[in-house]
Amino acid sequence: MNMPDMPDISSRLDGLLAAAAATAPSYAADGRLYFLCDAGGSAQVWELPADGGRALPRSAHRDAVAFVAGSPRDGGAVFGRDQAGDERLQLYVLPPEGEPRALTQDPGTIHGWGALSPDGRQLACTANSRDPAHTDPCVIDLESGHVTRLLEVMGPHELPAWHPDGRSIILSTAPETFEADLIGVDVATGRTTPLTPHQGTWRHMNPRWRRDGAGFWLLCDLGREFVGVAFQAPGRAPDFLFTPGADVEKLEVSPDESRLAIVVNEAGWHRLYILDTANGVVLEAPSHPPGVITKISWRPDGRAVAFDLACPTHPGTLWLHSLGTAAATRLFSACETPAGVRAWTLVDFPTFDSRQLPAFLALPGGAPPAGGWPVLVWVHGGPAMQALPNWRPDLQMVLSLGIAVLVPNVRGSTGYGRAYAALDDRELRLDSVRDLAAAHAWLAADARFDAARIAIMGQSYGGWMVLAAVTEQPELWAAGIDYYGIARWKTFFERTGPWRISHRAAEYGDPVRDAELLERLSPLHKVDQITCPMFVAQGLTDPRVPPHESEQIVEALRRRGVPVDYLTFPDEGHGFLKRDNRRSVYLGVAEFLGRHLLR
Repeated sequence: MNMPDMPDISSRLDGLLAAAAATAPSYAADGRLYFLCDAGGSAQVWELPADGGRALPRSAHRDAVAFVAGSPRDGGAVFGRDQAGDERLQLYVLPPEGEPRALTQDPGTIHGWGALSPDGRQLACTANSRDPAHTDPCVIDLESGHVTRLLEVMGPHELPAWHPDGRSIILSTAPETFEADLIGVDVATGRTTPLTPHQGTWRHMNPRWRRDGAGFWLLCDLGREFVGVAFQAPGRAPDFLFTPGADVEKLEVSPDESRLAIVVNEAGWHRLYILDTANGVVLEAPSHPPGVITKISWRPDGRAVAFDLACPTHPGTLWLHSLGTAAATRLFSACETPAGVRAWTLVDFPTFDSRQLPAFLALPGGAPPAGGWPVLVWVHGGPAMQALPNWRPDLQMVLSLGIAVLVPNVRGSTGYGRAYAALDDRELRLDSVRDLAAAHAWLAADARFDAARIAIMGQSYGGWMVLAAVTEQPELWAAGIDYYGIARWKTFFERTGPWRISHRAAEYGDPVRDAELLERLSPLHKVDQITCPMFVAQGLTDPRVPPHESEQIVEALRRRGVPVDYLTFPDEGHGFLKRDNRRSVYLGVAEFLGRHLLR
């Protein structure tokens, strides 16, 4: 197999990156639909008029917009964006007509999105202006910009909902990945009231108050493997209404409170359902293409639900399910389906303890060459995350090179129950790396694939997985690609954003109490085991995995004479969001794989 023709690959990649995504729909009170679209190179606020007219952009920045929320009061919205990927989100008010206005102007503070008040005049958010490690609940007046800190808290928090009377908000605490409690906070006094008292570590999420204030619908896994839909009166036990054998991930209540729109994660593929609010009975299960849904929003008249949908062969599009119809219809697409894209198939493979692990497999077009296709194994981050069948122009580019792609959900992944997610906790961490060896063995046993040409790639915690794999299993991997991975846990905890330390320590191990374990799990100490060529990429404003982690591993590899390509981006943080930067890093990956996998 020959090296790829880079002009052809460049042209192919340009076509993939030009396929713009539309995501995160949110209705405003007058029926116009706001959403995010990256047609201009980074995600910006767009508006689809209530009369179904032409969609138009409403913001224009180089840095991506992180979220947008339509106003319950009028046709305006609120959105947030950071500077160069530093995650210090600032908030903006977008009027129904005209230019956005800055609501916060404190570039050193992270403003965590919460919720607009029922009357649309105030915004609940979190802010770490008092102490970088703690996100206090605040209320901002949208007209004056006046900020009121309600109370001082310890650690990270979210503000998912207001009480219908506008006098209190719900504070959500999440000290660990699989723990979330809800607390009522009085806006006038700051007085707190526990809403979900319970024993043990369980999740109470996505609360939506009933208009009479008697309780709220929520997503909960109290006593269960999977997250279900429940109704809960404050201080009482949840009454479960809908408990499929899979996680429910989204929930929104219709304006008349007769229906719940939910999204269920079915082996990574998302499905929209409409439930009866009283008893959880499924009223409608509209057909729609298989894919990934990140946001749902009821139209103000309550007769339809908008949602976004992405899949491996198409970037995000907007869809509308009108109640009483059998199928959802496409509402907006920012591009045509790109040519030559390859679908993903759900597969499973055996691992060392006889479990069958789920994965997605994508194959290049045509028949495998003599000796089999080379393969790229892509590992998700987290670790408490799940690789989903999403639009990935980088992986489609890899497939166009004639390289197959395997995307496993090794132990520790979410979406398969609490027990599965706990299988890699602390001392069991390297068991997930053993799962990668099992994935390699499964591929090597299939004549369609070349066992000598299997590379591994991941980002963030997935980057740590790559570094762990090439140090623990150096004989297996032909090449490694590490996007902003953790090289040494000690230095990671010393430099990561202080607002992240407590939550990350609960997942990975305490940097003091578990220091010995974390040192054993640090690939930097085993860098002498790495024999394969490496590609490392890093955003220089990354507050989560700071550049020092990549710099350490690159320096150590270069000292040993191991081939390593290192790309950095001064205007990117934890992820490459700008189209021109993605083009640079993806072309770098293509050229790297061409040299080391397509021989």
